[in-house]
Amino acid sequence: MKIAFKSTLLVSLLTATGISAHAEGFNFYALIDGGIASTSLSGGKSGNVSTSEFITGGVAPNFFGLSAEKSLDKGYAAGIKLETGFLLNPTSGQTFAFGANTAFNRQANLYVKGEAGQLVVGTQPNIAFNSILMADPRAGSNYGSSLAAADIDGSLNTVETGAITYTSPAISGFTFSGEFIPQNNTSGGGAKGGNAFSVTYADGPLGATVASYTEAQAVAVSQATTGTVGGLTYKLGDFTLKGLALAQKTKTFSALNTTGAGGTYALNPATTLDLGIYNTKDSATNYNINTAAVGVYYKFLKDLTVYGQYANVKNSGTKSGFANFTWSSVASDMVTSGQTASTVNVGLLYGFF
Repeated sequence: MKIAFKSTLLVSLLTATGISAHAEGFNFYALIDGGIASTSLSGGKSGNVSTSEFITGGVAPNFFGLSAEKSLDKGYAAGIKLETGFLLNPTSGQTFAFGANTAFNRQANLYVKGEAGQLVVGTQPNIAFNSILMADPRAGSNYGSSLAAADIDGSLNTVETGAITYTSPAISGFTFSGEFIPQNNTSGGGAKGGNAFSVTYADGPLGATVASYTEAQAVAVSQATTGTVGGLTYKLGDFTLKGLALAQKTKTFSALNTTGAGGTYALNPATTLDLGIYNTKDSATNYNINTAAVGVYYKFLKDLTVYGQYANVKNSGTKSGFANFTWSSVASDMVTSGQTASTVNVGLLYGFF
């Protein structure tokens, strides 16, 4: 994924999957995240429940990929990317993560790039989702971030199948992207039609992003989800402050609004801390989810990081909502009315780029 701002370890690792293809030749890369998560549910009508389990991807998705690039005439280059997301603890019904249950579910595309920008065709990241990752206070951690609301309740896809994306070169700090999703009958891994647009800005300590999208959920039915994204980042010494605002409309929610604030702090060259406070609500359905989370990341060997995080998710409304963005086989992903989910997660994150 191409991420514009590299203020956290996680975003830097994810960015590497976008820049790894810039050198001519073949390149293999991978991101592996596994650990233990203990979750306690309290309040509500179901009483108190505690679980502990092995989890794939406490802070990041797991994937491996292959890229290849070759120089062309007149300053252009062309390449391919093949990328598969997978689970370290597959269940009977799910082997891969965050995409169709097939190989190359995250990326299978051809790109051409040069001074005029870059064109990508095929399975690739949703550019509105990329804007969320840029501005999310915790860089889109799978526990305690905006992703559960944006991608599960808000129905925004992380990956689009059969899409065409153009990204401009940077112009006075601005980068423009447009993504077109022709009608298709894909069974998973993307919308069945739609479009997305984004603008990012980077100048010194300031970064900003704005995006909008429309995703059709059925080929023959005029049923679509829509949304807009706005985010800011500002680097102040060792601090990087972040703010996110997201408005979505789905078949279930007429006005699902998510806000997030927080950021990261570089304690020393090897240690990073982050903090995020979020609220997601829809007045029409009395949906109201409040999330607070913190994390610490320690890079003790090259490319290998140990981390710990705590996330607290409280349902202050009457409609049930999702508490996290993981593929868990034991702990409940839902919080019912009046219920609170508290999770402690420790794990190892390895980036091979």
